[in-house]
Amino acid sequence: MRDFVEWFTPCMAIAPDHSSVIPLWRQVEYYEEYQTKLRGYVGESKAKESIGKALHITSLGTNDFLENYYAFSGRASEYTPSEYQNFLVGIAENFTKKLYNLGARKISLGGIPPMGCLPLERTTNFVGGNDCVSDYNNIALEFNNKLSKLTNKLNKELPGIRLVFSNPYDIFLHIIHKPAQYGFQVASMACCATGMFEMGYACSRASSFSCMDASKFVFWDSFHPTERTNGIIANYIVKNALAQFLH
Repeated sequence: MRDFVEWFTPCMAIAPDHSSVIPLWRQVEYYEEYQTKLRGYVGESKAKESIGKALHITSLGTNDFLENYYAFSGRASEYTPSEYQNFLVGIAENFTKKLYNLGARKISLGGIPPMGCLPLERTTNFVGGNDCVSDYNNIALEFNNKLSKLTNKLNKELPGIRLVFSNPYDIFLHIIHKPAQYGFQVASMACCATGMFEMGYACSRASSFSCMDASKFVFWDSFHPTERTNGIIANYIVKNALAQFLH
């Protein structure tokens, strides 16, 4: 049986209207159910070996800040930005320890991109001339720095763990500032419609509001990168953070 990759995307289901988001505790339950099925299929010893060799990729933060913190005033009134960063870092630490206790030994803790440069944020930044929102980018940098420190801390505390911090910030920002170097033509607007508030199911290749060639755009919709952008970032992360797991 070949080694496999487990992908986790921690996402805080705080807002009551986020019913479609799978809460973090439920994701852990699903993983426990999967492990039970795996043990039933390959046996206890092989399952333990496979889980220990598997790469567990986690990511959190962007939706938590832009939606759960800034879009809903409840969190902003309860926490300062720094306190909310610490709140999320605590969640990341607890989740990593849960994975560790479930047998995971190879874990990637993903940081967040320059979220102030998303088309959604740039479009609403009238005062700043529709440039990137520096405050949001600074929040991302501070949060990533805390995740990096958490990675160092847990590598010292948890015997046998190989935890890495996968940081997409620098490469993503460079693509946005120097799109032509990567073969892109547009970085400030998205392929889908005007790049203002469109996202998700409102965008499709068949839509008359979508561009003809998404590969020329850094962003697919107002929130998400295009497939080509994701590929460039993924290759960078594999080369600069995950390569150690490939040996």
